[in-house]
Amino acid sequence: MAPCSNSTPSPEECLSSNPDTIHPYLQKALNHPGLAGTVALFNPSPSPPTTWPRLHRSTTNQIFLYPGSYNPPHRGHLATIQYFADRRVQLNIVAFFIFCDPSSVILTKNKKHNSITLPRSLRNAIFYQTPKLTQLISEGWLHLLVGSMESHISYLRILADFVKGDGWSVKLVGFLGGDKLSAESPPHLPPGELTAWGPVDEFLIINARRPVDFYTPGADEAPRDLPGCTAWERGERWDDEKKLGIPWVCKALTVPGEPWISFRASERSASDGVSSTDIRRIMCEVPGERLYEDLKEHVLGCELLVEWLEKYRGKKGEDGQQVE
Repeated sequence: MAPCSNSTPSPEECLSSNPDTIHPYLQKALNHPGLAGTVALFNPSPSPPTTWPRLHRSTTNQIFLYPGSYNPPHRGHLATIQYFADRRVQLNIVAFFIFCDPSSVILTKNKKHNSITLPRSLRNAIFYQTPKLTQLISEGWLHLLVGSMESHISYLRILADFVKGDGWSVKLVGFLGGDKLSAESPPHLPPGELTAWGPVDEFLIINARRPVDFYTPGADEAPRDLPGCTAWERGERWDDEKKLGIPWVCKALTVPGEPWISFRASERSASDGVSSTDIRRIMCEVPGERLYEDLKEHVLGCELLVEWLEKYRGKKGEDGQQVE
């Protein structure tokens, strides 16, 4: 797999060549001595992006974090990323970070068919080689962040604070999948476990990509209140709420810092029916000659994935080792 890049040029050179963009802050944060461990941006390309998202003085610039196991990356993940890419101007998202959980973290999760854990380098390579995402990376908007559970959030907090320190309005937003908040449990407990995220400014959850259990699409009423949170309040009104969803906000009282939770309520949920559990079952149980055919409609980078699975199955029983 291609290495991650900590990359030149210097932050000063970035600032002079890319004024009013996110680029110099990305580099400056990578070099900060206060980082809680090693962190890097996965980008095998020898050519850096030629354009970068511009920061804006008149509105809040949003930095998004979309973490997950991605074991493996699939079409549902791609559709979610594309959903935000299509709305990045309206939402003023200046940087969107994917963070693949370390393999050691995935192994601790009690999920069905979880015996195969893809190396994180492979998961990042699959994202990078997906054409629609390669384009977003080349535009300097999408980033593949590599680090520990502590260092990746440390980097993003430092990044946001650098941007804020130069007078820009900025918000670090943690994006939650539709199954990560529930009307049955407070946000510090599963399935959300928001205390594990570290200091983000706001959490965002939408129902446009996946249904949530605390809101019924089409109902002309507020979402059902979440345990351990303040009551939902109507957020700032937008001109394009049909596309962006109606904003509702509450505070997570059981999470340190009491961060805001923002929910964008859409009229319907356009779930594509991709099941991570079914994909993992195929990876574990389907014979090798059927792997490609059974996976191709569901996963990203099917050829890369099947090639790795065939090698993994061939080596299984020799040493049982999985690597990052």
